[in-house]
Amino acid sequence: MPKVLICASTSTHINNFHLPYLEFFKKQGFETHVAVPGGSIIEHADIVHSIPVTKSFFSVKNIKAALMLRKTIRANRYELILTHTALAGAVCRLGAALAGKGRSGVIHTVHGYLFYRGCGLLKKLSCYIPEYLLRGVTDCLITMNEEDTETAQRLVRKGGSIIRVHGMGVDPERFQPADEAEKRFSRERFSIPESAFVLVYAAEFSKRKNHIELIRAMKTVVSEHPEALLLLCGSGALQDYIETEAQRLGLSENIRFLGWQGRMEEIYKACDLAVSSSISEGMPFNIIEAQLCALPVVASKIRGHTDLIEDGVNGRLYPPGDPEGFARMIIDAINSPDRANAQGQAARKSAMGYTLPIAFEENTRAYMSVLNGR
Repeated sequence: MPKVLICASTSTHINNFHLPYLEFFKKQGFETHVAVPGGSIIEHADIVHSIPVTKSFFSVKNIKAALMLRKTIRANRYELILTHTALAGAVCRLGAALAGKGRSGVIHTVHGYLFYRGCGLLKKLSCYIPEYLLRGVTDCLITMNEEDTETAQRLVRKGGSIIRVHGMGVDPERFQPADEAEKRFSRERFSIPESAFVLVYAAEFSKRKNHIELIRAMKTVVSEHPEALLLLCGSGALQDYIETEAQRLGLSENIRFLGWQGRMEEIYKACDLAVSSSISEGMPFNIIEAQLCALPVVASKIRGHTDLIEDGVNGRLYPPGDPEGFARMIIDAINSPDRANAQGQAARKSAMGYTLPIAFEENTRAYMSVLNGR
């Protein structure tokens, strides 16, 4: 029986994006293996390998994980190895290189390189060099945005391929616009006043997601629109810091920390606007989800966002590092509801190109092209 290995940084990543693909391989007659930190039961996965991947490229634990994967790859001789996320992808491909990948096809999906335009030189070198060194073991790079596709041209091996796809796919049946009755019910459920203008940011609390810029923008927004209410959905290392900063700025009544939410579609029904202050993205599914719900979006002008948002057409893009400019665009959305609603409708139309039926066909076609070309 042929075998496939899918490697990622967390089981959450697998559950959020890869279950349809695991099911696809099962139907194709493959034995499905997954490698993630911690290990857990994952639907459609025959075997789950626990690997100690951490967030530092050069951690001893990552070397240990690569050696563990070397042993696993040697023992199973997979027909196809699919690596996802920067750190887990690098560790798994290092394991494949150490194992001697043989006839295994290796595909790395770029969910956003950790280096990007405008990042510091040290960060760029420390993240670029592993990708460059691992290009020899990588048969195909799958990219999701324009900037990463350009970067991949320098990171693909001779004879390798680059395939751009529309993300991993978001379920269009799950994320849909709310009518007035649904919006009212959702606000009652979450104890949100009917008169509130509700913003939402679904993201982990990390330096990359840059919540501090959004919090500072909210100070200006609330000074003109005290009815503004920001819902922060997520968890992470910087949550306590952001909560403290919100209190310091006197925003405790205007910001709610909801924690990680497994059913964001219910949250979006209560909202008027989605926002993102991130400094780096690949193909941000939180933006696509909000757009499918016909929410206008105000986001930083960065890689990933610029692929999804055309400024003034289906949302707004503000210059990163400009919380005042961010605030003015949010205020404009509050003051001009007809224009914001029109942008939301345009956003839903454009986001349909990133739904699961389209992305699934693109990704599985890429997987089979590598399998058939070995």
